[in-house]
Amino acid sequence: MRYDRYAILTDLDGTLFNSRGEVSQADRAAIRTFIAGGGLFAVATGREPRNARRHLPDVPLNGPSICLNGAAVYDFVRRRYIRAIPMDKDAAQDVLLHCLEMDWPLDLQVYTTDGIYYASPLDVADPGFLRIHQPTTRLPMDQLLEKTWIKTVLLERQVDALAPMRAYLKQKGYDARLSLVEGTTDVVKIGKYQELLPQDVNKGTGVAEIRKLPVYEGRTLIAVGDYWNDMELLQAADVACCPANAIDEIKAVCAHVLPSHNEDALAALVRDVLPRL
Repeated sequence: MRYDRYAILTDLDGTLFNSRGEVSQADRAAIRTFIAGGGLFAVATGREPRNARRHLPDVPLNGPSICLNGAAVYDFVRRRYIRAIPMDKDAAQDVLLHCLEMDWPLDLQVYTTDGIYYASPLDVADPGFLRIHQPTTRLPMDQLLEKTWIKTVLLERQVDALAPMRAYLKQKGYDARLSLVEGTTDVVKIGKYQELLPQDVNKGTGVAEIRKLPVYEGRTLIAVGDYWNDMELLQAADVACCPANAIDEIKAVCAHVLPSHNEDALAALVRDVLPRL
């Protein structure tokens, strides 16, 4: 089968990645078959490009991808950003400085076009969260302020540690100047985090950006995701799919529910869904 008129954009965690954080052999083979048949394969992830690439060994990404939950479009073939949207650094900086001053038990990360940086000390960072966010380094705030901020992540190391930060953010009116994305991760016992993004940015706005690129012209865009931060991605795509482990709200907007992320969801998409489109 030829796939010249299709492009697949997939989320990573909970979608392409199984519960071990790996891409199955069946999914890898399906991706290679899809690309060999003329398809464009790309990811739509909250991860930073270098971090995403570390977790995708031998997985070809021949289509420009959405990274940082829509704040960037990245070309993994040429290893360069096509677009990166700066956030309101004054607002985000004030939030992080306040968190550091109050010494709340939070991991504080800053994402820039040259990588991931910790604003909080690495010696108290959650080991699991630190492990999956590599490469990274710690920089003092005065050096971080010299960089262009694209996204920040605040992870709680104690239950409800995010609550006072969220209260401060709303008190200062920063919720009107930034996009807020809540999430969880199973590599941390508590696992709750808050992302701060450029205003009105999400994976759906990332879809609008990649549709402008000539390589996507005339292609049917198939999106796959499992969680709240994939909602706008799925709504902006031509065909919305999700793995069986997706939350119910995501399943409700999808035309196709695939096997779970532990049961070769992408292989099922290429094998069973594409021939019927």
